[in-house]
Amino acid sequence: ENFSENARGDSCMIMSIGKKDGSLKLASLERGMGVPILDGKYKGQYDWLTHTFRYGGADLMMREVRECFKVDVERYIRVNFTTFKKGIDSVGGIDINLTAAEVEYLYKYAGRKYAVGINHLDSVAALTYARCRHIDSDWHRIERQRNVIQAVVTKTKDLSVGELNTLLNNVLPLVQTNLTRLEITELLLSAPKYRGVQIKQMTVPISGSYGGMRGLGGRSLFSVDFDTNAKALREFIYGVTTE
Repeated sequence: ENFSENARGDSCMIMSIGKKDGSLKLASLERGMGVPILDGKYKGQYDWLTHTFRYGGADLMMREVRECFKVDVERYIRVNFTTFKKGIDSVGGIDINLTAAEVEYLYKYAGRKYAVGINHLDSVAALTYARCRHIDSDWHRIERQRNVIQAVVTKTKDLSVGELNTLLNNVLPLVQTNLTRLEITELLLSAPKYRGVQIKQMTVPISGSYGGMRGLGGRSLFSVDFDTNAKALREFIYGVTTE
């Protein structure tokens, strides 16, 4: 239940909450994107986005996102595997549509037997599913991570206010965040509005907007057209394409 002081931001997502229309938007940022390191001893060199968390924590990672993609990210919520499993347990598990390859993977690495199609996953299986990339790619793993979040949100539509409160009481003490108490209170009060909502999703970088490059330590990075992706991400989040 302790957070590592030497962690990478291995799964980075931007969530946008529409307070007026009750919408949720979730954009995954591919961890292997090459970004210019903006501070610290490696300043000026390029490395994976995931490594910027190790170099400067959530503050540096948010700064990278702000400057590379021109979105107003000022708040973060950090979770680890313990938080993840606690959240899944708090909603009583989730329902996920599994492929044959995913069924085989979950049996091998989680010791759970499932069939192709919709299955009910416990927290161990859900975490294993969300971490799975070896049967295809990291791009598919990103989609699986969003599938888990959508499944949790879908499950909350059947929870009573009391059960929703229990979920939040279980999970909130296990996250790190710079949200203020007032902001958390406002989010808690509006939470029932988002029960079961269908999340709009995207992955950055978008298709056709990246290539390859070498960065710090000779690592292979995705070379990203930041202008194109900033425009696409801003349109996704804000509904506008202007700077």
